[in-house]
Amino acid sequence: MIADTLTAPGSATAGTRSFRHLFVRGASYKLLLAIEPDDNAPAAIQFTDALAERGAVPSVLRSLELMVPVAGVPETTILYAEATLGADFYEDQEHIIASTIRNVLGTDRGWPISTVVGDPPSTIVREAEERGAELLVVGIHHHGRLAQALGENTATRVMAKAAMPVLGVRRGTIGLPRRIMVATDFGDASIEAAHLAANLADPLGTVTLVHVKLPSFIVEEGDEGAALVQREGIEHAFLHLSASISHGKTIRVETVTRTGDAGAELLAAAEQINPDMIATASQRHGLVTRMLLGSVGRKLVRDGHWSMLVTPPTRAA
Repeated sequence: MIADTLTAPGSATAGTRSFRHLFVRGASYKLLLAIEPDDNAPAAIQFTDALAERGAVPSVLRSLELMVPVAGVPETTILYAEATLGADFYEDQEHIIASTIRNVLGTDRGWPISTVVGDPPSTIVREAEERGAELLVVGIHHHGRLAQALGENTATRVMAKAAMPVLGVRRGTIGLPRRIMVATDFGDASIEAAHLAANLADPLGTVTLVHVKLPSFIVEEGDEGAALVQREGIEHAFLHLSASISHGKTIRVETVTRTGDAGAELLAAAEQINPDMIATASQRHGLVTRMLLGSVGRKLVRDGHWSMLVTPPTRAA
């Protein structure tokens, strides 16, 4: 492992690319908070309230899975009837969410609340797109090895589907992050994740850029990050990205390089760095890269030890 600290000055070297304009004071954006009235809700609600100070305009969604009646199980018939008949059921659900928000924050915020029925990941993503949300906030929690082995959860499925950044807030999170770890392959989506992390971090906080080199270096067609590293070297790529994300800010930027399996090495780096949040791009590369990298973002989310900011490629890309 190589670790160092860069004090790259903000200068003309800062990138001129256009990224999503999130977490910047004075700039507003639509935020959709998708929660259930459970133990994950308080941290997500408090984080959303803090983001309102960084320009967020929140609305709230509760997604309920519609259960088809099962023969001989009367409870499912009742749930099915309640979910499909009348507005009272939906109003009751929205009152529950409003009460949860009020209990967490000690006051009403007036955030619009709605309830939808359907497969939660699909309905959450659909609602976010229909509302023009620029950021999705969901709650996540730590999963044991058995739960991780069983596969996807709502948060990982939302992050895999969403066309906008998804912020998964871990239970127990307090306040905005002071230390953010960014998993970067120097591709456009991970560069944007680094910029968003720098915008979100405390003004005196630290952003740690972590790059994992594969044992066998392969550059796929269209993999701009790997091409950049091969052409200019990791150190130059780190310097350029550090200068770009720190431009006009007082944050500290650190860098870490590891070699091996991306998921395992990023988890090991996170254990050492102990960040408040991890930022990464969702992996939507070609077949060869997917086989080598595996579901890196999903490993980190399913582990659930850290809050996560997952940035997908832009539609144009």
